[in-house]
Amino acid sequence: MKKFVMALLVGFLVVFSASSEGQKDSADKGITLNIQHNLPISNAWQGGFEYIKEQILKKHPNTKCTIYPNGQLAKGDWKIIFEQTQSNVVQMTCESQVTLATLVPELFALSTPFLFDDMNHLIRFMETEPEYVKKWFAKLEDNNLKVLVYWPRGPRQLLNSKRPIISPADIAGLKFRVPGMDLFITTFEAMGAKPVPLPSGEIYTAMQLGTVAGEDNSLQTIFTTKTFEQGKYFNVWNYMADGVLVVVNKTWYDNLPADFRADLDDIAKESTKVMLELINKGELKAREEMAARGIKFTDFTTAMKKPWIDRMGPVYASVAKTIGEETFKKLKAGAEATRQ
Repeated sequence: MKKFVMALLVGFLVVFSASSEGQKDSADKGITLNIQHNLPISNAWQGGFEYIKEQILKKHPNTKCTIYPNGQLAKGDWKIIFEQTQSNVVQMTCESQVTLATLVPELFALSTPFLFDDMNHLIRFMETEPEYVKKWFAKLEDNNLKVLVYWPRGPRQLLNSKRPIISPADIAGLKFRVPGMDLFITTFEAMGAKPVPLPSGEIYTAMQLGTVAGEDNSLQTIFTTKTFEQGKYFNVWNYMADGVLVVVNKTWYDNLPADFRADLDDIAKESTKVMLELINKGELKAREEMAARGIKFTDFTTAMKKPWIDRMGPVYASVAKTIGEETFKKLKAGAEATRQ
């Protein structure tokens, strides 16, 4: 009798265990994770998303996960990519903090010119997790977008086809393509240049035709989009820090099974280290290849940046007005405290 009861109990446990696993599997089967980004597959963004996909499939093999680079579903238009993420056509995307600042203007403050020395300085600052930055991220949820993780990205540099640009006198009157956002327009006007707002897809042709003399962007982006082919001189001056926000459709995220959501959170955090490695390797390779093809690099020292910083008064006033004077003071203090 005891043997019979024991056998019955073991059988029950086996069935219960199988049933539990089945419930988890069935939850996974219904999960679709479409990821879209707006850069080529050679860019670090693709590598970061491939890592997320690979790790998710290891833990949840029934997930249907597809990555769409180059804004394939949105004709390369970041506004449409956001709309598609908000409406759950895709569930995940990423964009520069300055682009997402079109939805939450306070995010522009993280790209205040000459606030951070380099990418590692920005990372150290973000690791302190300022409360006001958390509040800015949370505001994206009003647009049905949730910040999953903050990725590092190479600082914005300057490419041009005309001449070496060392002092503000060198940039006077030159036309530069900038994103169509007040922060960039105000910054380049303060420098003494003539900003020309254009979509990213038009930069190459605009430089080729001489409509603009150059552009500002990260080193790797300038390389992977091949705009360097139309330039000659390159400032490595880290004038504007740039980070990338990986965002997901909030409704989709909130309705995920708890175990899947927890795994996604952990994997997203782990992907930051992967991104840092990809960016460092990518920028080193990009610089080597661009130099081999005739691009002349100028590396700015702190002293060389000083005349440019002195011109940023109108920009700093604009940022302070957007986020509030007290918060701007905290931002500057936080940047100074994490400077090495």
